[in-house]
Amino acid sequence: MRSLLLLTTGAFLIVTSSTAGATPLSPAGIARNDQSAILLVQDKPKKNETLKQKAKRIWRDLTGYKFAVACPAIFTVSRHSCTETGKNREEARAKCQSQSPLCAISDAK
Repeated sequence: MRSLLLLTTGAFLIVTSSTAGATPLSPAGIARNDQSAILLVQDKPKKNETLKQKAKRIWRDLTGYKFAVACPAIFTVSRHSCTETGKNREEARAKCQSQSPLCAISDAK
């Protein structure tokens, strides 16, 4: 039983070490690809907002309930606000919760 375990472990190590260097990457190539990805995100054009969407957003900001949303990430916590309308505060909170699942939602100050 012990020899079978050693045999499979040895075979696994040989296979993983032989495929590890199959595709060498140069550090300059990685940095160049990362930089172009960052530039693409920065240069992303903003979507044009129609007059109807703008009026709807302004009305929601004036009459809606505001909530603070905190979403856990790997190392940091991202925070943003959510403004929703509803019959009452709990219905508006439910709408914000459905837009941001697994996030903590509290009343905005």
